[in-house]
Amino acid sequence: LDVGANLFIGNLDENVDERLLYDTFSAFGVMATTAKIARDPGSGISKGYGFVSYTDFESSDAAIESMNGQFLMNKAISVQYA
Repeated sequence: LDVGANLFIGNLDENVDERLLYDTFSAFGVMATTAKIARDPGSGISKGYGFVSYTDFESSDAAIESMNGQFLMNKAISVQYA
């Protein structure tokens, strides 16, 4: 497991859930963990960002190249190293 193949996904639509994030980003390689979305502890509403982790840097690089600036639901997401 490469340490640091973790990506920050920003500007998420509030309706994007962990499954959609995982399903979208698992296309680029083997995921090291489940996708995580930051949520308000009280309401459970998305804070608009999340994280995905890959087992290797080739996958994380491919995800950044392919997905940074792309629309997921109605918002252009930002994808960068966490």
